[in-house]
Amino acid sequence: MTAPADTAVHPEGQPDYVAQVATVPFRMGRPEELPGTLDEVRAAAAARAGEAVRGLARPGARTDLDALLAQVRQTRAALAPAGTVPVGDDPAESEANRDNDLAFGIVRTRGPVTELLVDAALAALVGILEVAADRGSHLDEPAWERLLGGFDALLDWLADPHSAPRPRPVPAVAPPGPPVHQDALRRWVRGHHVFMVLAQGCALATACMRDSAARGDLPGAEASAAAAEALMRGCQGALLYAGDANREQYNQQIRPTLMPPVAPPKMSGLHWRDHEVLIKELARSREAWEWLAARGSVRPAAFRAALGEAYDSHIGVCDHFVGDQSPSLLAAQGSSRSAVGVIGQFRKIRLSSLPEQPATPEGDPS
Repeated sequence: MTAPADTAVHPEGQPDYVAQVATVPFRMGRPEELPGTLDEVRAAAAARAGEAVRGLARPGARTDLDALLAQVRQTRAALAPAGTVPVGDDPAESEANRDNDLAFGIVRTRGPVTELLVDAALAALVGILEVAADRGSHLDEPAWERLLGGFDALLDWLADPHSAPRPRPVPAVAPPGPPVHQDALRRWVRGHHVFMVLAQGCALATACMRDSAARGDLPGAEASAAAAEALMRGCQGALLYAGDANREQYNQQIRPTLMPPVAPPKMSGLHWRDHEVLIKELARSREAWEWLAARGSVRPAAFRAALGEAYDSHIGVCDHFVGDQSPSLLAAQGSSRSAVGVIGQFRKIRLSSLPEQPATPEGDPS
């Protein structure tokens, strides 16, 4: 398959289509530099996130999507960028990490990583609100609320990491109008920006949950776990948003960007940098989730459900696009395993990091 004319490759490596469907560069920090304790998060991000929350929590900002979009833009304009200088050579970055970032216009930037996360969250939120206010969405109400709720949870928790994030009203989105040029590709790119932001936030919340559990801080662990759950549900919404296309749109607009000569040579869906860090945190988190469950917390079961549903949604998107037998275009070269099968196996592995049933609370003789 040859690439369409509007998916030519930029001389510097970034595909031209990215700038046609999203605002780039999309700046993010290095996820390996994320802090690991609630006190560190408060010291690093509370002030900046608090400014964002105060703007987005204004009652007038929640009346409709146009009002919310205007408020997010105003909030972004009031904050000086946390960083604009690219990291450059980065020993923590694999070739696949770099090529994945390149394919979506993501630039790793020098600066305080948690402040950069606030900035990236606002940029990603503008990205989806622009499309939703202008074009509507196929997402149903629960998926839309989870998607926008992920942003609220992230900013609210960063502003006050010792407290669970509070849900806020989410303006409804209208059904989509007739498709326009590159509609599906626009949602695909912007949805991936959202996913990376929320995945980085979920990794941060999970790390803080582990630390709080290790120190016996039940309220802190509960707050972090609540944030992680809301962020995982936001990730589910992002997956559904990115896959908001029919099979014809996928084949015409999205599929060519995943293949040579458009896709960078080492691009692989297995090596999203922020997702890699999240997976590492999940693998380390079992004891902390068990510690919470042993104290009667409902958070482990709720997070397990959110994680399972996120994988189910990913499986559904892949099945919708390529069927349940087709291999992923981003799988290892020569692999014949179906995309749906691979994701299903990952689902099983990831859920093994969480207790299957609520543990009997300590002190309960039953």
